[in-house]
Amino acid sequence: MTSAFSTVPPASRGAESLALLLLVGGLIGVIFPVTKIAQAAGVPPLPWAFSMMLGAGVILAGLARVKGQAMPMTGRYLRYFAVSGLLSMALPNVVLFFVMPWLGAGLSAVVYTLPPILTLLMAVAVRIEKPDRGRVAGILLGFVGALMIVGPRGSLPSPDLAGWMALAFVMPAAVAAGNVYRTMAWPPGGQPVALAAGTMLGGAGWVLLALLGTGAVADLPALGLAPWLALLQIAVTALTYVLYFRLQVVAGPVYLSQIGYVATSVGLGTGTLLFGERYSPWVWGGAAVIVLGVLLVSFGRRFAR
Repeated sequence: MTSAFSTVPPASRGAESLALLLLVGGLIGVIFPVTKIAQAAGVPPLPWAFSMMLGAGVILAGLARVKGQAMPMTGRYLRYFAVSGLLSMALPNVVLFFVMPWLGAGLSAVVYTLPPILTLLMAVAVRIEKPDRGRVAGILLGFVGALMIVGPRGSLPSPDLAGWMALAFVMPAAVAAGNVYRTMAWPPGGQPVALAAGTMLGGAGWVLLALLGTGAVADLPALGLAPWLALLQIAVTALTYVLYFRLQVVAGPVYLSQIGYVATSVGLGTGTLLFGERYSPWVWGGAAVIVLGVLLVSFGRRFAR
């Protein structure tokens, strides 16, 4: 199967890729604390996820129009929006919002470090990525660093939380599958901002179905409990996914999947600076290991020459 990515050199890495990775991971690291504050204010998960995706999707659609990027409503594009919206947006975000109050940030973060490994395995399996020892080593190093961060803070769930833990593993599987699907199914001539808008609106459509199916539509007015937070979340999400799709174009799905590592590290800084949280040297050491892993994936091939 061909895609727009076939024109991108396999070794397309370097400064732009690294800058985009850090920006996207950092912005996602901001989204999580904003979501936690909104939940503490009493906003339910489904209305929050719906407002985030719909608002960001509308902004991105407007930006695509200004940039002259078409969003054809053909079968191929609609299928792309529906599948990528489900895998990349609706499923992982809704699951995260539901499991976080039960598992806490630590255990939720454990499973969120799995997408790079799963993405690499899936990408190699469908032959859109070649296994490279340097990249594999970098991703594994990042995974070790992530475990160093969450391990000291986390604990095994009690038996009554086992179901929530099992549900949490839907997140990395969906994210990894979405990373690979977007690459394989990228429509010929598709533009990043337009595809980001369609993906976001597709995710909003799935969440709307969940709202209707569960009767949670009545909870939508609860967004009024944190209106400014909702607007901030929408703006940050829109910016995040403009950069997110650009990163996928220039670096591919496996490299992009490292945003989970970066977001975890950024979350440490956010917790320290904004919420006064304190972490052990072991946790900061894990953040340093993550940085080394990201640099190895970014520039390892260049150093190996």
